[in-house]
Amino acid sequence: MADQEDPHEVALARYRLYVDTLRARMPKEQFDLLMEVIRMWAEHGGGTIRLSLDGPEKELFTQAMQQELLNLMGLIGALEPGHEDRADHVVAQLGDGEHAKGAMSLVPPDVAADPERLRAMRDRLDAQQRQRALDQREVENIARASGMPTTTDDT
Repeated sequence: MADQEDPHEVALARYRLYVDTLRARMPKEQFDLLMEVIRMWAEHGGGTIRLSLDGPEKELFTQAMQQELLNLMGLIGALEPGHEDRADHVVAQLGDGEHAKGAMSLVPPDVAADPERLRAMRDRLDAQQRQRALDQREVENIARASGMPTTTDDT
């Protein structure tokens, strides 16, 4: 009786099955990195994440892996009561803006089918990325003026 199934248990089973499928088809190093990132994301309450990856980790964090990360985020979001529909969200390629390159987002299917809404999302992300770059530049200028090293210093 599908209508008597606990929605949380269904969402949890769906998440576990998806993770098992990823484990079977991804290289171990890539799967382990994906699970570490999703664990950190969940432990910090979800939301937006910014990663700083070096060397081998950066090579493992392919666009396909980023898509899987978004899929897992949707499946985890579906565990929250009243948000079971998040499991049906899809990864939408938003394209390149002036500042945001290769942008993608997890969205409801109706949004994924609407080019105008996707373009508006990309434009918002692009504006946010532009502002981050300006803010970073200002912080580095303040640090430099204070005699502190910055990420753009060659030394």
